[in-house]
Amino acid sequence: MSGNKVTFGLKNVHVAPFTESNGVVDYDTPFPMPGGVELSLEPRGDMTEFYADDMLFYSAQNNQGYDGTLSVANIPEQFAVEVLGEEKDSADNVLTEKTNAKPKNFALLFEFDGDKKATRHVLYNCTANRPTVSSSTKTGSVEPNANELTFISSPRETDKAVKTKTTVNTTQSVYDGWYDAVYEPNADTTPPTVTTSPADSDTAVAVTTNIVWTFSEAIRQADVTGANFFLNDDAGVQVDGALSLNSDQTEVTFTPDSDLAAATDYTAIATMNVKDLAGNSLEQNSVTNFTTA
Repeated sequence: MSGNKVTFGLKNVHVAPFTESNGVVDYDTPFPMPGGVELSLEPRGDMTEFYADDMLFYSAQNNQGYDGTLSVANIPEQFAVEVLGEEKDSADNVLTEKTNAKPKNFALLFEFDGDKKATRHVLYNCTANRPTVSSSTKTGSVEPNANELTFISSPRETDKAVKTKTTVNTTQSVYDGWYDAVYEPNADTTPPTVTTSPADSDTAVAVTTNIVWTFSEAIRQADVTGANFFLNDDAGVQVDGALSLNSDQTEVTFTPDSDLAAATDYTAIATMNVKDLAGNSLEQNSVTNFTTA
């Protein structure tokens, strides 16, 4: 199928706030921003030009994203709170704008219609300014007032991605799920695997042994907790100890506070809540049984 010859219209504007920690971008579920009127994007970054031999010797673009202006019928309360950082009084249900508000970056999702198929877009890293506030008196005819929101769309620090969009050949599942979650280009969908030392069914394990889980790829530092990595004795009692993660985030070590009991069965567990940096979980709990000497 050939692509669109023309595009027109604006609809399905959605917003997905995000947080970034340890090089991992975690997007919230996109929420709608109804009443989209107009969207304009002006490229940021001047063309780099170098002249030599009395001619243009070298040129290159400097992609720093876009300066954006979004005109909407009304700024949703959810956007004001979750993105602009306004505070909502739980008792009186009023919104207060403060100078010390902490806005959040967000992804902006939207679509332009076309003669073949609507093109759906994502701007990955947006920062919004406070919207304009204006209205005018009613005259012989009532003209609704639109709110203008200016924002900057910048490259993501993690992979320099600025924007992505669908084509007429985009798979139907990706197209249909565009507003369910922020699309990640070349996303890693392979779950991590793990091996454990001591290994399952090992016997005569030294009572001074530490438990080591080695992963096939880096995992999230935030997942290295006592709820996800622990050691139980044969009575099901959790052994006290400390967890550590190596520098490349592939190896978790549990160091017991004291020597293990002799001639005792133990079970080391890493739960399926452990995720790699792309958000893929272990396919199942890793359960390792061993016996001390």
